[in-house]
Amino acid sequence: MFSPWLIFSGVAGEASPFSPEDFLNKLFPNVWSFLINFIALIVLFVVVYFVAYKPLKKLVNKRKDYVERNLRDSEQAKSISERKAKEADKLIEDASIKADEIIEKAKADANKKAEEIEQEAIALAAKRQQDADIAIKQAEEKSRQEMHDEIVNLALDASKQVLKREVNEKDNKELVNDFVEGMNKEKDEQ
Repeated sequence: MFSPWLIFSGVAGEASPFSPEDFLNKLFPNVWSFLINFIALIVLFVVVYFVAYKPLKKLVNKRKDYVERNLRDSEQAKSISERKAKEADKLIEDASIKADEIIEKAKADANKKAEEIEQEAIALAAKRQQDADIAIKQAEEKSRQEMHDEIVNLALDASKQVLKREVNEKDNKELVNDFVEGMNKEKDEQ
């Protein structure tokens, strides 16, 4: 019923013997069929190339450019940030040096001002001491004058009592001068 020769025949129900022509036709298809299949394959490659490969390649190149651009931008940003960091460090260092200079100048100015204030205080104290000495001398003079006047009055009163008469101005002067000279001699002896 089933015979292997039936494969090469057109219909399985027909029992025809195997012919070499059928074998060659099945093994090597005809030229027109081959040409149509080949053209279909080329069209398929062209369609796949334009529909899939080219857009995919374009997308891959676009992505590659995007990644390269990001890398380039990040390297530029990194170099800029490193440069800015160096500039900031330099500015901080300069500011620190300037601050130290300002502090030193302020200390020097403060010391100078303190010396000026001290000199003014010393001068003021000396002036006040001098004024106080003058005031003391004036008070001593005034006190001596008052004492002198008091002594003169007491001496006059005593002389009136002792002499029982009014002392004139000439007598008064002699008595006062003698008394003052005696007091000065006692004072010098001490």
